[in-house]
Amino acid sequence: MILVDKPLFTDEFILRDAFQPEIGSTYIFGTTAEDRSVFASDLRKRVVGVRFIELREVERFVIETDDASFPRVVLRREAAVGDFAQSLGDGPLYLDMTGLSHSTWAPLTKVFLALGKEIRVVYLEPQSYTRNPSPRFGEVYDLSERIEGIAPMPLFASLNDAPEEKVCFVPLLGFEGTRFAHMMEEVQPLQRKTIPIIGVPGFQPDYPFQAYLGNSGALERTGAHRQIKFAKSNCPFSLFYALEQIAAKYADEHLKIGLVGTKPHALGATLFALGSSASVELVYDHVKRKKNRTSGADRCLVYRISDFMAATSVGIAA
Repeated sequence: MILVDKPLFTDEFILRDAFQPEIGSTYIFGTTAEDRSVFASDLRKRVVGVRFIELREVERFVIETDDASFPRVVLRREAAVGDFAQSLGDGPLYLDMTGLSHSTWAPLTKVFLALGKEIRVVYLEPQSYTRNPSPRFGEVYDLSERIEGIAPMPLFASLNDAPEEKVCFVPLLGFEGTRFAHMMEEVQPLQRKTIPIIGVPGFQPDYPFQAYLGNSGALERTGAHRQIKFAKSNCPFSLFYALEQIAAKYADEHLKIGLVGTKPHALGATLFALGSSASVELVYDHVKRKKNRTSGADRCLVYRISDFMAATSVGIAA
């Protein structure tokens, strides 16, 4: 896909310390055991004139904050998320998704955009992923403890009950072939309507090859390898445009998008689900991540998603 007249609203900082949130903004983040999630805590120490709010995922779909004025948010309740959003004021919002699960950043993104907030999503790439010391086929990297099961993310429940022959399945692939295979078993898509997307170029030059290798069993067993598409692995907007092309080709189909790849791709899928007129469903397996799944931190990427949605004339679906 050639991105002609397709704007990409990404600010990239190779030197992470060059990134400075706008004065008067609010920076929302979470921390994990991964090296790269420390970035937000360090930013909090060196930046003045910015309100920082740390989120803690204390139980399923519930977060606590270190802001005494709004200590707890139930993510399943849109009104509660909206009240939290309104408490953040009118300044720009930075949502650092690096240390947050999909089930936290996705509903926040949906509500922030719906309320017309100026939102920029921050993402820190890892320097490397932890390799599996005893790899089996499809498990090159040691990233997850277990799969909790396919279920909607908060505020993204789908009531669509499209028949099998009307479903187009678009899995966004990462390194974990076991997750892709599990999702294929759950969704049971038709082979000719399974269109995987792999991140090309990847965070590192060899990552696209590792992604194909990790998923090759299910890809070749189902014949889905014949229909692979590509989108830049760290770019939600490239993924958005790839989904636009697929949706145009399968205009009468219900798109099920499987979130088993990179967080930037998951963000692009979320934006597409929120703004597209197509019938779209996000499929997520609520994987339990391992604590030390990555090491180091590489580029800092800032995605101006509210600017993107406005520039592409995309509304937010209810």
